Amino acid sequence: MKKLVKIAVAASFAVLPAQAFAASGNVQFNATVTHTCVINVGSAGTLTASTDFTTLGSTQPGGSAGTATIAASGNGFKISVDAPSLSKPATDTSSETLTSAYSATGATSTSGTNASAANNLANGTTNVSVNMTAVKSGSNVFEAGTYTGTVVLRCE
Repeated sequence: MKKLVKIAVAASFAVLPAQAFAASGNVQFNATVTHTCVINVGSAGTLTASTDFTTLGSTQPGGSAGTATIAASGNGFKISVDAPSLSKPATDTSSETLTSAYSATGATSTSGTNASAANNLANGTTNVSVNMTAVKSGSNVFEAGTYTGTVVLRCE
């Protein structure tokens, strides 16, 4: 019987819960945030000639602005356009004056801004329309051929 009591006492200790020790730990998370500005060029613009062939422009009847979307992930960026460039046929040897302008809607709104003006961009998506004009002076005209204008849109 003594053995039975010893076994019963030993068994009761075996079913008692063992003492648990609590533990904790900190799991850290790190991040580096970099603000970005991305330009997605949409449609190309179209230059058309004036009836007297002294002006090529996207604002002429039949012309159209080029489009782009700018996504800025933070404040502090500016939108601007560089002075345009024009490639032309070899038969067109006279010079022209080139200008560009842009307007924006969405996170940033501005209209008719010329190439020398930079505007602050707000955080978010901005839709941009870019226009270009080339003008001959005096009796000079745009000769027959293919012309390609380029305006560099910047987000800096």
